[in-house]
Amino acid sequence: MLMRGMLLSFSDPDIGLVPTMAPFQYNPAEITRTLTVAAGQQGGPALRVAGPPAEAYTLKIELDAVDAVDKPISGVMGVQPLLATIEAMMEPAGKLGVLGAVGGALAGAVSALRGGGGGGGPIPAPSLPLVVMAWSPTRIVPVRITSFSAHETGFNAGLLPVQATVDLGLTVLRPADLDSNLKLAGFMAQAYQAVRSTLAVAGVAQGVELML
Repeated sequence: MLMRGMLLSFSDPDIGLVPTMAPFQYNPAEITRTLTVAAGQQGGPALRVAGPPAEAYTLKIELDAVDAVDKPISGVMGVQPLLATIEAMMEPAGKLGVLGAVGGALAGAVSALRGGGGGGGPIPAPSLPLVVMAWSPTRIVPVRITSFSAHETGFNAGLLPVQATVDLGLTVLRPADLDSNLKLAGFMAQAYQAVRSTLAVAGVAQGVELML
């Protein structure tokens, strides 16, 4: 059975026990992974850096509802629900998910109309949903979606997209990037780095193997 990659979103990053899933209809043919070394201190030792390298993924997702016209959601709405699911992973949602974001926007509009008074304290910055990329057993890691570009190439009679290509940019979140209350995300981030360390040890043996 083919294992599908997917993005999982936890709209409440503190609890988030039931994720929203956006499975890849077709696994990307290729994924680009980039490591960027942190800048060192100017005028200091060349090998001393501020921290571990930043890791990022870029990938292309293909969505197609042409062959699913007999299915209730895809037949009527095409791939627009899946596109909206991924887009929602980039929206600051707070505790109440997307509804919380809408409610916050309405409250802000009302406050502006009233002149912004009230004397309350500063409003905390909204939080993005916790997003996890699941790509093979060795790559299950919390990420932040940094870019989203959808190229819609086919439409149904209602002008809803039935085919689309989505280019995604993802930044890997390390344990130090996460609040201490994000237990699940912290565990995933630590496990991901532990797997990388284990694979690096295996890579030493593999290097010897390839030389023999």
